[in-house]
Parts: sequence; C-alpha cells; structure tokens
Amino acid sequence: MRLLFRVLMAASVACLAILGTTSSAKAYPQWQFTSGTTRCNQCHFNPAGGGLLRGYGRDAAGEDLATFNGNGGFLHGGVELPDWIAVGGDFRLALAAQDVGGPVATEPKLFPMQADVYTRVAMGESFSLSVTGGLRGQIRRVGDPLATGSYVAGNSNYLVSREHFVMWQPSAQGWYARAGRFFAPFGLRFAEHIMFVRRDLGFNLLQESYNLSGGYIANEWELHLTAFGPDLVQKLGARESGASAYYERRLFDETASIAAQAKFATVDGTSRIIGGVVARYFLAPAKVMFLGEANIVNQQFNGPAAQNQFVGAAGLTFLPWNSLMFTAMGERLQSSIAVKDTATNAATALLNWFPYPHVEIQWVGRLQMPTAQDTAKTVLLQVHYYL
Repeated sequence: MRLLFRVLMAASVACLAILGTTSSAKAYPQWQFTSGTTRCNQCHFNPAGGGLLRGYGRDAAGEDLATFNGNGGFLHGGVELPDWIAVGGDFRLALAAQDVGGPVATEPKLFPMQADVYTRVAMGESFSLSVTGGLRGQIRRVGDPLATGSYVAGNSNYLVSREHFVMWQPSAQGWYARAGRFFAPFGLRFAEHIMFVRRDLGFNLLQESYNLSGGYIANEWELHLTAFGPDLVQKLGARESGASAYYERRLFDETASIAAQAKFATVDGTSRIIGGVVARYFLAPAKVMFLGEANIVNQQFNGPAAQNQFVGAAGLTFLPWNSLMFTAMGERLQSSIAVKDTATNAATALLNWFPYPHVEIQWVGRLQMPTAQDTAKTVLLQVHYYL
C-alpha cells in the first residue's frame, strides 16, 4: 500500500508540474464572504449557488480568484454570446486510489469524473430555462450495491441531465420560483459528494430530485422552500418524496451566517425527519473561515422501530491567497445515537489551487474510521476545467 500511495503522490506532483499554467472553478461554500460576496447567486444563476456562472462570477474568476489573471468569460472571452443565452461546462478528470484495509489493495483508477454542459435561455425579463446535460462518469462497477430506496442505473444510462428547470426570478434579489430537476437548497453544499453531510442526507452524486421550489433572497437573509419527488424520467437517485426548508441569516457586517434547516422524506413506508444548523464565519485578518453543519435525523421504519442519528461536519479553510485554499474537516456519522459503537468518524483534507481562470487542480486526502473496523484511506487528484 505504501508503494501505491507513493505512485499517487508522484503522479500528483507530475500533474501539478505539467498543468502549472492552468485554473479556476467555483461552487464551494468557502467562497461566500471570503471573495467579497455575501450571496451565492451573486456569482451563479442558481438561487442557492453552483452551476452556471453569471458575468459577475466570470469577472471575479478572471481578475480576483486566480494566481495569474486572465479572461474568465465563456471560452476565455473568445466568443461573445447574446444577453439572452448563457453557456458553460464542467469537465473533471480524476485519479483515485483507496485502501479499505482488506487483503487486496485497490489499484489506482483514472476516470472522467464529470463532463457537463450548461445552457440557460432567458425568456423575457423574468423567466428562464436551464438545462444541464452530460456523461455519467463512475468508478463504481455496475451491479455494486447502492443505498436502499435508490434507483439502480442501467448500463445504458451514460447520458444524463442532472439539472433542468424553468425559473421565474424578476431580479437577483427578491422572490423566485422554479420547477424541475435540481438539488433542493440544504446544508453546506460542498462540491465533494463523499462527505457525510451530502452522501447520507440525500444529496449524493446524481441524487437530484424533481422539485417545486421557491423563496426570497436578500443581502441580509434568504429563505428556500422545496417540495420534492423522485426522478421518474431517468430513474436516477433516490425515490424519496417530501419537503425541505432552509433559512440563512447573515451576521457581523456580513462576514458570517447562521442557518436552520429541516427536511422530511419518505419511501417504501420508511420516513426520516432531519433538523439541523449550518454556520460560517470568516476571520478576515487571519484569512481563515470556519464551516460547520450538524443534523439530527429521526429514522422511522415500518412498524414501531425508530432511531435517531447524527450527521455533521466542522472544520477550517485557510486562504493565504484568493487562488489557493486548504480545508481540513472533521466528520461524524452515527447511525444510532442510543447505541454504542455505531459511529463512523472521518478526517478530510482538501487542497484547491486556481492558477489561471478556467482550471482548478484539487488534491483530496480522506480517512474514514468506523468503530472497531479498519480505517479506509482515500487519495484523489482531479483536474477541473470549465468553459
């Protein structure tokens, strides 16, 4: 296993050397407050952030959030699109290795993690249509077990649309409503789907649901309410139905936020109620941001059986420069609070570098530590390019 990780580290250094002239991608909670923005939709068209960038976000990517400045516009500014249409894309190539403590070490795998193209068409001043289409990259073998209550994608489902929705939003601030397939606003919304607060709360890879969502966005606060159901078209992700709510309030001259969230979901006679809090605080003089999320999950099974679970994460991000950030997170997943030795802890380290606009290089190291079981070790290197 030592040889395996030496190979991976050598590959990481080689990739950094070769790609030392590249950079930038944004869909991370670390950018809120640290980049001079208070709302995620200042940079993104989506009300809760992520996905296609607005002009403001592209300008910031080119001028402020890269080691070496450049043009953050579509195709590096080579093509100027009409105001009524916006196009973008995300492409990720990943090299991963994992040791779960078994007798046979997992070989490093090089695979296309993401290949998505985004299109947004404005229909007048208030309405728009957004569609994301791309390839379903996967490292898991077809036939491997998936979470209970989830659809199992077939071999032919390599072309997918993670998001497609219509939206009414007269302005970036104020009321909005949208309907279609997307993730309901909830939690810290890390880009890394392996984290417990995404993977185990219904926001894992390709688990976007069909939603009817709406809310209100202001500089000081925002509210998002969502009713959701399963994807009956592509049959991807969870089969849960339910509703969620997320309310966030900005504090301390808009350098911090505290949020309350709730979610109810049911499938096949099993239901769960999630209640949680989310916090961010940016200490500007030290260039350090605190991020935390804690959730209590009441899981109700068929019959009288029920259990309370805990899912949470907390850590710090250090940004010595706007284009370089290091994040260290501690995580905990306890499947039953009342039962001893049912917890799995994890430690995740993320290093993100944005040398030039349009490219990000990320290194991830993760230790997942179940009680009384071997520690799983994961190393991931990815190169991310966006149009």
